[in-house]
Amino acid sequence: MARLSDEQLKQIGDLLSRRAAELQAEVRSLKEAGVASPEARPRDVKDHVDDADERLLAGLDHVQLQRDQEELRNIEDARERLREGRYGFCDECEKPIPFARLMVQPTAKFCIEHQAQWESRHPAVPPFAA
Repeated sequence: MARLSDEQLKQIGDLLSRRAAELQAEVRSLKEAGVASPEARPRDVKDHVDDADERLLAGLDHVQLQRDQEELRNIEDARERLREGRYGFCDECEKPIPFARLMVQPTAKFCIEHQAQWESRHPAVPPFAA
């Protein structure tokens, strides 16, 4: 498979920039809503059920903030690989990652085979939560 063309790299760069802008706006919004420091958020709790609901929602917002920040780090990593000329190659085997995969997952660091291996070693759900 040939290296990515300049046009393909530009498409990927544009995708990464658009997604980063979306995430930055979302992170800013979550932080302004007090998600980064839940104790600073005003609470109008009526009873124990309302308190539990409020804590659950605050927890979900916090998880969303963490997920957005992690995706922003992945985007910055992809941009670094673009700058260094390493973008589009598997970090494990150095084979080219298909353009179609990169268009769907522009932060991909692995080919499909090595992505599957990585996911089997890094389960998304902690063992104690399953």
